[in-house]
Amino acid sequence: MSRRKICVIDFDGTIVEHKFPAVGPAMEEAFEVMKELKAAGWMLVLWTCRENDGHNINRQYLKDAVEFCKEHGVEFDGVNETPMECEFRPEGGLRRKAYGDVYIDDRNLGGFPGWPAVRKELLG
Repeated sequence: MSRRKICVIDFDGTIVEHKFPAVGPAMEEAFEVMKELKAAGWMLVLWTCRENDGHNINRQYLKDAVEFCKEHGVEFDGVNETPMECEFRPEGGLRRKAYGDVYIDDRNLGGFPGWPAVRKELLG
């Protein structure tokens, strides 16, 4: 049995427009393509610098991002880490970077090509 492919995806500037600390509007076709990836068997990992402030209920930036995606019909298999069933490091080992087959980020060399290009590249 072959392993499911993993797509690691940035939030601000990739899933939504940059409006941090607010959640910006969704990028064109972002949620449609992520749903298509899930339907095709891909695992999705949210990889973002957003984090929650454990002491200030008004600074739950990571929670805001995850909830925004859920409201748009996308739930991630991992948030800022690879799901344990895909982990290749020994159990209990330091997990410093999400592992993935593909990384989608607006800070790529050459910039983010947009979700239609992601669809074409990954889904054909």
